[in-house]
Amino acid sequence: MHDYQARLRMRLYRRLTIGLFATIAVTLAAIHAPGQMSVDSVTALYEGVTGTAVGWGPTFFAAFLAWLGGSLVGTSMFIAINCYAIYGCFAALLTSGGCKPVPRWQLLAAFVLALNPLFMFYVGIIWKDVMLATFAMVAATFMLLAVDRKGRGRYLLLAGALLAITSLTLIRQQGFLVATPFAVVAAWLMARTWRSTLPGRAIVFFTCIGFVAGTCLILESLSNQTVKPAATSQVSVGLSTVRAYDIAGIINYAKLGDAAGWADAPAAVQAKIKSSYSPERIDTIWHEPVIRNYFNSLSPSQYSLIWERGIEHDPKAYLEHRISAFMSLLGLRSIERCVPAYWGIAGIPEQVAALSLREEMDARARVIGRTSLELHETPVFRNWFYVLILLVSTAFVVLRTHGEQRWAAGGIAIAAWLYLFSFIPTTIACDFRYLYPVAGLSTVLCLFLLTHVPLARRDIA
Repeated sequence: MHDYQARLRMRLYRRLTIGLFATIAVTLAAIHAPGQMSVDSVTALYEGVTGTAVGWGPTFFAAFLAWLGGSLVGTSMFIAINCYAIYGCFAALLTSGGCKPVPRWQLLAAFVLALNPLFMFYVGIIWKDVMLATFAMVAATFMLLAVDRKGRGRYLLLAGALLAITSLTLIRQQGFLVATPFAVVAAWLMARTWRSTLPGRAIVFFTCIGFVAGTCLILESLSNQTVKPAATSQVSVGLSTVRAYDIAGIINYAKLGDAAGWADAPAAVQAKIKSSYSPERIDTIWHEPVIRNYFNSLSPSQYSLIWERGIEHDPKAYLEHRISAFMSLLGLRSIERCVPAYWGIAGIPEQVAALSLREEMDARARVIGRTSLELHETPVFRNWFYVLILLVSTAFVVLRTHGEQRWAAGGIAIAAWLYLFSFIPTTIACDFRYLYPVAGLSTVLCLFLLTHVPLARRDIA
């Protein structure tokens, strides 16, 4: 009788939980449609419609929006995917349970974490960082759920994870740092599923890795056919932008009286850099014509040479610049010049007109914006908060998980840390969205631990 009542309570809990998060997903999809669009969003839509890249970034995001229908149809579909995928992941983790029951305080903490307003804002923003986070969260959830599954269910979950992993590198270059450990873990779990000899498992492992690499190449080809990439190398332009910010940072943090001859920059340019430099974003110097003209006059090889000479001349100034910029990205300082979230529609007028959009901030967007502003000073839009969650979760992965659980959870933690650390030498702005994938992965990892692993020593039988 007791077991029967327990099963009834569990069934009711699962139905209520799934119903709650399904309602949230549907409501958010309706609230945000056709989406909150910044200049980057409109440009991606425009690229999808014209079939030609007008920027130097990866074109997969633009192609993906085009595949979904383009324009407002594509953005509405994108929002629906985000809502159902993210809140589906949360519901699955909260209702799947583990081998051992967890105390109620862990379930309560898990619900609080899953109801974080951050995701309620970000599911509606048309950004490639949002797409990367969504696909990474889906892949991570599938791998974690596969640990407790057997038979066909396990195969399907791991196959879904591998499929989600294939696009991570294409969305953003740094997605490779998430895709690599994810692919290794998913392939290893798939190989362990096969009751075969070691050579047989090795064949399965490398077949899975080959599937991810091959599908990635196919998607890249299809993306390039949909949106023709710019002739300029994405990597080259990206490196030059980062190096320009570093050169400006070294000049700004140079010792008093240092002429910075290594930069080959006139005194007027250096003075302007020092007066307009900000560790929060590169835009403050890039908007100055005299500084922009100086950097535009440099070739990629000159960028590299001057950058190397600057670091060699004053490594302390370089480190000060990089640490300061990263601290701003983490939200450890004022976020006045940062962009925590976005609402409304804004873009380049010609692109807005070509897409038959209207640049506006309607009543619904203003409500979203006001709500967002009220949370600016809370941990919701501070990356340090999610790094703290990741740090605590990583510690519990080491201390409380074993076997396949540790492999899956550890792979996700490693991916999140790699992605985070990649921004130490590359960040050029403190906008929250750049580390949104870390927030998503740390949340998924923490939810899994809270709902599947007894964390307090007294709860471990």
